[in-house]
Amino acid sequence: MRSLPLLNHSCVSLERKPLSTARSFIANDPESQTIYVAFEDNESYIEIMATGLSPIDPLAFVPIARIPLAFQEYSSGSIVDFTFLSDLQVACLSTRQGDIMLISKERFEKGEEAVENVGTVDAGINAMTWSPDQDLVVLVTGEKNVLEMTQDFDTITEYPLHVEEEGEGVQQSVGWGKKETQFHGSAGKEAAQQKVDTSKFTVSEDDDCKPRISWRGDGSLFTISDMDPLKDARVIRIYNREGVLQNTSEPVDRLEHVLDWRPSGNLIVSSQRLPHRHDIVFLEKNGLRHGEFSLRETGKHRVLEVSWNADSTVLAVWIEAESASTGKMQKTVQFWTSSNYYWYMKQHIVLSEGADIVGFKWDVESPLKAYIMSTTGHYHSFNYTWDVLCSTSVSEENSSYVAIVDGATVLLTPFAYQNVPPPMSSLKVPTKGNVLGVTFGPEPTGTKMAVLTTERIQIFSLSANARENTVTVGSLLLPKIDSKSAAHFHNPIRQLQWIKETQFAYVQYDDELSTDMLCIATFSPEKEDSLTVKSTPIDANIGRMYFNVTNNDLIAESTNGTVYEVDIGTGDHPVISEAIKFPDFCPWIATARLGTQESDLEKIFIGLTDRSKLYVNDRLISSECTSFFLRSDWIVFTTTSHTARFLSLSTTLDDFKLSDNIPDANDESSRRLERGAKIVIATQLKPNLVLQMPRGNLETISPRAFVLASICEDIKNLNYRSAFIACRRNRIDLNILYDENPQQFFENIERFVEQISEVDYLNLFLSNLRNEDTTTTMYRRRGRIDASKTDVKLDIKVNTICEAVRNVLIKLGRKRYIQSILSTYVRSSPPDLESALNLLAEIKEADMSEAEDALKYTIFLCNADSLYDVALGMYNFSLVLMVAQQAQKDPREYLPFLQELQSLEKYYQRFRIDDHLKRHDKALRDLSLAGDELFDELVEYMKKHSLYLTALNVYANKPKQKRVILEVYGEYLTHKNAYDEAGIVFTLANNLEKALQAYRMAGSWRESFSLAKQMSYTDEHIHALAYDLIEYMKEKRRYQEAATIANDYAKDIEEAVDCLLKGSLWQEAIRMSHTHNRADLIETHVKPGLIEGYSQTDEEIDDMTAQFNKQKLRLKELREIKPEPTNVLPNDDTLDNIDMFSDTTSMYSQFTRYTQATSRVSTVSSKGSTKSKKTSKLRKREERKRARGKKGTVFEEEYIVNSLKRLCEKASTMQNDLSNLLRALAPFGFVEEARAIQDKFDKFLKEITGAIPTIFVPLHLATSQFATQEEANEAPAPVQVEKPVMADIQWKLQIL
Repeated sequence: MRSLPLLNHSCVSLERKPLSTARSFIANDPESQTIYVAFEDNESYIEIMATGLSPIDPLAFVPIARIPLAFQEYSSGSIVDFTFLSDLQVACLSTRQGDIMLISKERFEKGEEAVENVGTVDAGINAMTWSPDQDLVVLVTGEKNVLEMTQDFDTITEYPLHVEEEGEGVQQSVGWGKKETQFHGSAGKEAAQQKVDTSKFTVSEDDDCKPRISWRGDGSLFTISDMDPLKDARVIRIYNREGVLQNTSEPVDRLEHVLDWRPSGNLIVSSQRLPHRHDIVFLEKNGLRHGEFSLRETGKHRVLEVSWNADSTVLAVWIEAESASTGKMQKTVQFWTSSNYYWYMKQHIVLSEGADIVGFKWDVESPLKAYIMSTTGHYHSFNYTWDVLCSTSVSEENSSYVAIVDGATVLLTPFAYQNVPPPMSSLKVPTKGNVLGVTFGPEPTGTKMAVLTTERIQIFSLSANARENTVTVGSLLLPKIDSKSAAHFHNPIRQLQWIKETQFAYVQYDDELSTDMLCIATFSPEKEDSLTVKSTPIDANIGRMYFNVTNNDLIAESTNGTVYEVDIGTGDHPVISEAIKFPDFCPWIATARLGTQESDLEKIFIGLTDRSKLYVNDRLISSECTSFFLRSDWIVFTTTSHTARFLSLSTTLDDFKLSDNIPDANDESSRRLERGAKIVIATQLKPNLVLQMPRGNLETISPRAFVLASICEDIKNLNYRSAFIACRRNRIDLNILYDENPQQFFENIERFVEQISEVDYLNLFLSNLRNEDTTTTMYRRRGRIDASKTDVKLDIKVNTICEAVRNVLIKLGRKRYIQSILSTYVRSSPPDLESALNLLAEIKEADMSEAEDALKYTIFLCNADSLYDVALGMYNFSLVLMVAQQAQKDPREYLPFLQELQSLEKYYQRFRIDDHLKRHDKALRDLSLAGDELFDELVEYMKKHSLYLTALNVYANKPKQKRVILEVYGEYLTHKNAYDEAGIVFTLANNLEKALQAYRMAGSWRESFSLAKQMSYTDEHIHALAYDLIEYMKEKRRYQEAATIANDYAKDIEEAVDCLLKGSLWQEAIRMSHTHNRADLIETHVKPGLIEGYSQTDEEIDDMTAQFNKQKLRLKELREIKPEPTNVLPNDDTLDNIDMFSDTTSMYSQFTRYTQATSRVSTVSSKGSTKSKKTSKLRKREERKRARGKKGTVFEEEYIVNSLKRLCEKASTMQNDLSNLLRALAPFGFVEEARAIQDKFDKFLKEITGAIPTIFVPLHLATSQFATQEEANEAPAPVQVEKPVMADIQWKLQIL
């Protein structure tokens, strides 16, 4: 679908008289961009000229050598080959006389002789070609011997060209696969029996009878074509690099002299002149034919040469044909390319004024750059590119025509209406002459087309859908060349743009000014000679011109990347101003408007280089872009990673970039493509993207970005039906119809239902509803935030929509929309099946058959068993039977149960039903209504299902039953160890004894003594209760409360003081002793308790210090001694491709030598095994190992750090306890003991506080051996350890 427009052209005069008609040669140095030309003048001399020697004009040609021709008979076509040798930095020239010369530009610049004759072949040279790597040269001598030499012209081998052998690779028949057994297509079985008589093969009259040599692109093979005197026909022979004959071509009638081997290596090209046509034929390296295509010439003509470009995509056919306008023979060049096994003629280079092309050469590096020499003494450089020819309009009216150039025909397909795969097309528009360029008109529909040929511009009007005939609007002759305009009018027109209804813009190169001319051509379609041109010089070499139909932007880009804006205006000459500069020249450019609102739109320039870099203005967007296209508010481009990326133009320039996030399955900004796919066109009318694969076939996709944009636009315009159809066709979640604008949806709910009137469509919409905002989940990357969503509650979204739709449907007619109404009930969250069954019951009363149909649909929507249970829960036995019958349930399963139920009393019947449906709460209420005689059963049912609160609520006004329930509830709470609540419940039941026991077991001593007083307990019983509670409090280490009980209720001061001392409440123990005048307790209890507390604290500080020092030292060792990395053993090739391990063998155990394995062990289960609970158990075991931190394990460091953290926290909280101890020791004279323990603890605190910064640093935790593969592959980041904070407390005594 791509054509080959001319991007850039330059022309340089050699300042010589017209050249002879003999072939001229061109060679280029890709490193210095120097061009060498060699040609024969009319004075029997070979002249050699080169560029880059003139300081004024580097592109000017300067003569560097002039070589006389020795023999007059070779005056026409004496040059055999002219090649630049990059390694030697010289050009090699060979002549038919046998001379081989090296021409050095460097020697010429030094003032020395530029030509060095390295040798002469006495027999003469008929053909000579260098290998692609220029290490070897092969030539055919005048004696028809093949001579192979090195780069230094040392002979490697010499052998005769014409031999009887067929070669080493000749095909041998083994009795099968014969031509007689092969399929011959439309030719029929008779073709298999036809014998080819090779003796009748003749030679083409156009054959120059000279040999040709061509190398394969990789330099491993070369081929020679020559007239074989033994066969009296032209034969092609294939040799390997060593000169050994491999194959000989099969006999081809009238095979001609031209020869070239495709650089990719798959085809050898030549020509065949048949009586009724002229074919370009292809052969494989084994010499067999492999297809052909026919030239389009109908008059007198002959093929001069053929040549492949560097990347094997274009075949240049150099021909001499009779001109249709002058009737004279003229030498021209045609460019052919293949796609889908069809050959297109993409370009035809015809020089003006009848000049002949006498030299042609492809650039050795730039595949689409060609050089030409003309008989007028001009050197031309042509630079082409692949491009899709289509209208730049982004209007929905655009028919999306794509034009394909094919010789004198333009192939057209409107992709907005049809997708016709090439080489077929919707329209074929014939033209007068071969097509050089195509442009579409300035109207938004893109249905007018101007076609540039070699002599005229033809204008056509196309039908929008290609179903009507194409109308020729006009045919304009190109301007005549006169003395004023000869400098650029004789050069080819390029970059033709149709900018106004009667105006064209294009570029031509001016020889005199050495620059490009911007030409504005005004015309009248009715007049053939009405084309008037106004030319304006541009101080740049234009490489691309682009016209945006929608925005009327005309821009031109120079070959250095500078972009110029062209304002046609109303004056005589356009205004040209520099806009921006791309970092590099971009063969593909475009303009667009960027912005979120119409008022702040900003013009941007988009450019794509031939190195896959996509720029917006001077900012790089992507470095892997292969093609791009503008569609409405989007730019879409393909990448070398085989994806299509979509960028919205409804954003700011700062936000116009690719997201750094990895695309997910719901990302509409990215889509995977087939390898090598490129964009042909994105249709404006439909959300379609047409792609072409490398082999030529087309694929049309509907990208989610385009589809969503179209859907949102339809929703905005309240065109819900179109949006629904697009969602359904492209599998877009239907929730977007609501999520895009919830407020608008509810305001236009009736319009929505009326537009989507089909019941099936409504049911589909309702069945897809979810409590989710798809614009923030599935389609979140569109960046569209609607203010109407701020008050939307997602948890009731489905219910709200169902209710709104149901109200509208009931208003429009319940009978028609009964299925949709039922869907609204079933799709509610949770499903409102009871309301649906009530509706079915109403319908049943009116029309039984309609009710059955509706029920069938309801059963289809939900689980039949659930529907049966809901009907049963409605206590409607007729409805239950109807559901059971329509659900095709087995009568033996439900009839006995229903019959049993019908025989029961009403409320007991309902109790049985609710119990069956596991509605225990409702069942208990039904049982309570069945009569007091069933109260015992109710109590048992309550105990079975723990329905105590429900029972209390039911019997709130019945004291007798309530008390029974409370008693049972209290026992239940006691069994559950909820003693506090059990005490409350027993208190409510007026069972104070059980309440007291419950409170005592709960340790609620205040409630216990209160109840004891209410129950009039004696002092003896209260004392006993007090001592019970004291023991309980001691067990729970609640010493303060134990002391209070001992003092207030047991009246035991000694016990109270003892409890306070056990709780380290020294000051309170002293206070209580003196308060009760028990000074003796100071000596008997307090002082011994202090000594014991001092001893315990001293030992504890020693233990903590020892632990700290030990763990600190071990931690230092762990961090200083790092484990050595695993040594990777060298690869052992003997272990490759062996099959000696069982299916259950651990991959780590056998192949650890090939990997740098960690301590993680692979546990590969055997084939067919399923995951079990073993992994979970092993994980728990690993956690226990981590918690233990056994010495030498990978978890030891983590364990030590956590242990030291706990030690610091303990030391911090210990400050208060030690402060109390010191203040108790000092008054009793234990000053030395207090000072000693104070100094010891202070020293410990300073040590541990100073070590905190070095201990608590980020840890590299070990990876779990049961981690997932992704977790194991990720390098674990260091884990920050929270440093303990030491409390700042004034705990020390200043007097010590």
